[in-house]
Amino acid sequence: MSTWSDSLRHITVQVVESNNSQRWALVEVRFGLAYGSPLRPNEVQIGLYCDGEEIAVGYSDAQGRWRVRVEGLNRIPDESIFEAQARISLGRARSEMRTTYQLDPVGKVVSSRANEPEKEESKDDDELKLILPELKNIRMGTFWMSRSASAHRVRIPRALAVSKVPVTQDLYALVMGKNPSRFQGAKRPVEQVSFWEAIAFCNKLSGRCGLPLAYQLYEERGLPCVEWIRSSNGYRLLSEAEWEYAAKASRESNFAGGEHLPDLGWYQDNSKNQTHPVGKKNPNFWGLYDFCGNVWEWCFDEWDEGAYDGRKGTINQDPIVANTPAADRRVRRGGAWVSFNVNCSVNYRFWGRANARIDDTGFRIARTL
Repeated sequence: MSTWSDSLRHITVQVVESNNSQRWALVEVRFGLAYGSPLRPNEVQIGLYCDGEEIAVGYSDAQGRWRVRVEGLNRIPDESIFEAQARISLGRARSEMRTTYQLDPVGKVVSSRANEPEKEESKDDDELKLILPELKNIRMGTFWMSRSASAHRVRIPRALAVSKVPVTQDLYALVMGKNPSRFQGAKRPVEQVSFWEAIAFCNKLSGRCGLPLAYQLYEERGLPCVEWIRSSNGYRLLSEAEWEYAAKASRESNFAGGEHLPDLGWYQDNSKNQTHPVGKKNPNFWGLYDFCGNVWEWCFDEWDEGAYDGRKGTINQDPIVANTPAADRRVRRGGAWVSFNVNCSVNYRFWGRANARIDDTGFRIARTL
């Protein structure tokens, strides 16, 4: 299985077939970060490629088409956009990595030169700065997780910055180029977003802001896989323990910010069967909004119903669950517009299928400091 390097600096390409009469051609390849599946060979290629698979690549200054085999890579992004001479309409590539390949005669190994991800100096970036949510810095610490018989101490070993609100529809649409939400509204939380789409958003936002990617994505046995790059300070989802730590804000109230849920979140009794603009209810004790209700929030952790059994009396290091890269069940926390009040408790645990798109589920972003 081939994967991609963090910076895409060390890539080699081997030409396996060509109808080009020239001895070499320069090829510009742009790597984006949105999930897709392969198109026909004579179109721009989108998808995940395993070692040895032949892929068609366009060229900038030579006639004819080359076929190449990508080898020696150690990361796979969600989307690989190979620039072709007749480019199909995909809109502007954002947060892109530009790599120039010099292709020697068929059968020869060639070299490549890659640059750092570009920061776009554009109106879009000005707009991005205006709508990026404010992040609240949270120091590392230890807290009691859960209030049930399985209550246990968990240590958060890293300082982090947590978004004050869930990701909104205007931000998601600007970064991803689409808005999948059922309940439309620029400042409503985005929903109908799968776990994998939330991960792709985080990586794409990181790239666009010039930050290292927090996730490495690859394919194994036909399944998408993800691993958290702990050393990265790029945008990411919260772990389950981080989510509860941020929601509780050093207090032991039942909900994020107190005991009276109608003042704190949108749920079955007051939502009128829809989501609402973020930040309209009272915040918790650290100034963070919408941890209870409105939309469930994806966490990075694999779901394990018995993860905390037998841990009382010990201090556990986050994350507790050894996440399987291709895990199909992922943690969701916080409740939603359709939830009962008990589901909106900061202690309530729930899950969802990683590829599910549900109109009550969104996500919140964070960064490691």
